[in-house]
Amino acid sequence: MTTNYSAITIHRLNLSGDCFDHVPVSSPGLWNMQYGESILKHNLVRLHLQLVIMIMLPRALHSILKLLRLPRITSEMLAGYLIGPNVLHALFPAAAALLFPPMPNQAVAGLAKVGFIMFSFLNGVRMDPGLVKISGKKALALGFAIFLYPFTMVHTCIIKFPPESRFSDKDRMQFLKNTDIYLALITTSQFVGVNTVLMELKLINTQLGHLALASTLISELLRFAYSIFLGYLQIVFTIESSLGTKMLMSSLFFALMVFVVAKAMVLWLIKRTPTGKPMSEVHINFVIGVLMTMSATSDAFGVYYLFGPFLFGLVVPAGSPLATGVIAKLETVTNGLLLPLLLTFCSSTFDVFGFWKNFDMMMDFKVSAYGYGVKLVLTFLTCMACRMGARDASAFSLIVNAKGVLEVASFLSFSGLAAGEPDANSAMLLIFVLTTALQPLIRLLYDPSKQYVGYKRKSIQFASHNAELPVLTCAHKQEDAVAALKMLEFWNPTRTSPLSIYGLCLQDLVGSFTPQIINHQLGQKAADTSSSATSSAASSLTSSSASQPIVDVFNYFKTEFRRVGVVVSAFTAISPQKLMYEDICWMSFDKAVCIVIVPFHKKWNPKGQLVHESGELRNLNIAVLDRAPCSVGILIDRRTSHGVGSMFVSSPTYRVVVLFFGGADDRESMAIGGRMAGSPRVQLTVVRFRTCHLAVNEEEGDGFGGRGPGSERSWDEVFDDESLRILRHEMADASNVKFLEEEVRDGSDTAQVVRSLKEDFDLMIVGRRHEEEMEALSGLSEWAELPELGPVGDILAGGDMGTAASVLVVQQQIMKVSHNLILNS
Repeated sequence: MTTNYSAITIHRLNLSGDCFDHVPVSSPGLWNMQYGESILKHNLVRLHLQLVIMIMLPRALHSILKLLRLPRITSEMLAGYLIGPNVLHALFPAAAALLFPPMPNQAVAGLAKVGFIMFSFLNGVRMDPGLVKISGKKALALGFAIFLYPFTMVHTCIIKFPPESRFSDKDRMQFLKNTDIYLALITTSQFVGVNTVLMELKLINTQLGHLALASTLISELLRFAYSIFLGYLQIVFTIESSLGTKMLMSSLFFALMVFVVAKAMVLWLIKRTPTGKPMSEVHINFVIGVLMTMSATSDAFGVYYLFGPFLFGLVVPAGSPLATGVIAKLETVTNGLLLPLLLTFCSSTFDVFGFWKNFDMMMDFKVSAYGYGVKLVLTFLTCMACRMGARDASAFSLIVNAKGVLEVASFLSFSGLAAGEPDANSAMLLIFVLTTALQPLIRLLYDPSKQYVGYKRKSIQFASHNAELPVLTCAHKQEDAVAALKMLEFWNPTRTSPLSIYGLCLQDLVGSFTPQIINHQLGQKAADTSSSATSSAASSLTSSSASQPIVDVFNYFKTEFRRVGVVVSAFTAISPQKLMYEDICWMSFDKAVCIVIVPFHKKWNPKGQLVHESGELRNLNIAVLDRAPCSVGILIDRRTSHGVGSMFVSSPTYRVVVLFFGGADDRESMAIGGRMAGSPRVQLTVVRFRTCHLAVNEEEGDGFGGRGPGSERSWDEVFDDESLRILRHEMADASNVKFLEEEVRDGSDTAQVVRSLKEDFDLMIVGRRHEEEMEALSGLSEWAELPELGPVGDILAGGDMGTAASVLVVQQQIMKVSHNLILNS
């Protein structure tokens, strides 16, 4: 008996020795390796090299494919195909066997799943269910339809096998099970995937983007409720009532623990953080630890392991310091390392040769492709029923059916679907095709900039003198609002021609997926997902509180100048900084303003020293110049460098100079100066620059600045002379207006004259664009550091000006023909 037990024991030990590799995990070093031995047989070395390839190869591919405007996920999935059986294993089998052995890579799969856990948590943090409350009827109808179509297809899909089919009954059941999974995954619209596509296409701030986000969020919440309740009811009635009841009770208990205990903890951490201060590192690390615990706890309760992290993310108030700190801590490692690793790892299982070899048997691929096509058509028809245009309906259908990380990661979550099987091959191919093809199609169908193209005149020059003048002024800080309002104070508002100011506070979207435009006249606040009992704890941390100081400036100006024909309306736009131009252009278009005033991207202190410069704000201003449906003014402020207190100081006189070289932008500048000259407190000076040979021709001409009979004049020159003549006529009896002329030979003379005027005025107005061959500006563009300001604006914005005078660089509205030229260039 003893011998038998010993034999059994030895047999078990032998089994252990055969199953596990006793090669050390780490290597002894290159110089200590035996002859013919590969360093890649050590797991740690091989893992490091695998990670380097899976991270660097997608980046190298994206540096090339981004020239074709393909998304990053295409590069990451293509990298997986290259290191899989299609290329590396087919061309270099020996190297592939050492570097990527056929055995399952549990280490990389574990890292990928950790990335998916963090990704699910970040999605919950950024998701704002409060968006449903402000959704319109169209978003509700589309959201319900987007949820209903996949639900109906999955539950009514019937597949019949021919009598001569070679599938056994067991294979048929497994086939039908996988087909339901694929069909549901491919036809379901994911809020996170839609948000990712909108961000990559820079459409998240557009009207179509807002509608797509609201619709998919409604669909997501409906699907979430269905999966919790009806899914467990199905278990109760079809499998075992006791098992279904236990799973339902455990899930409800876990959800209650998250929404009560975890939420109370989150709000307690937020309360301990002073207003305006970031969350401490200790608290953020503690929340990350709770995140991992939530994943393990939900798995232990028999719930999907991503259920806990997602619910925990939902209880973190969007936009709070905790949300901002956690996102800053996890986003880089998640989006920069773990998610690309997940996509590349899952794609490396795809075998294109095996796919074509077994194509006849891949009914799941065909059913999913057909279902996706039906979902596209039904979504398009629903959009048309909601009175959307054909192009917008097509683009919307493609956006809400976009695929990405969630679909790929879902295959990793199922044990048998990411192991190189034909089922997984078909799914990965379908996702790759959809992610690669959809974004170029959406760009082709929908161009948001076209809705802002000017068809009607919206500028100061063509505005009626006896009607309301709407102006949009944008502010990132209090100083920006003060500078713009102090200038608008002298725009001569009257009862017959009141000044309607729309103040737009621009705020970066952090810690949330959902951009917002808040109308402070209606008492709106940023959406808050907290309950009424705890909303006071997070109310001071909402995004709207950060813009309140700017709103207070607009409200002060509103109360001070209400009696003199000034109407002020304050709004807050919360969106990604790179896409803020969409909010500015939409507000300009919606309110039909004549000019939008944006702050310059540089700030100075009272001593004239540069203290702040933002490249992102500069890019924002350039985008507004290219797309705005009205005139644009870039305000270079040097007067409010003494602080916000300058808002309460009123000057008895305001000295303004218009630098006139000719062209539409200079005529717009002169129209602004002419309106300001209606105020008795404004001293206006119009300086016209002429080259020497033009001055001789004008002396022989018609006396109004025209040329002699033998010279040719462009239409711009005719309009320039007419604008000057009209302003002279209107201000003939005004003592606060002067007209000067300066004769210059080239750009250097012009720069010298402009610099000589800097100490004599409080505001200098100049046009942005001029003729390229204008001799008065020759040579200035070659040395311009800020070409978006034009040659003269670049001089006035220079750090060596040493003046307290503010500068307004003006661009007149770009009409339809000119706008198309810019967009196509």
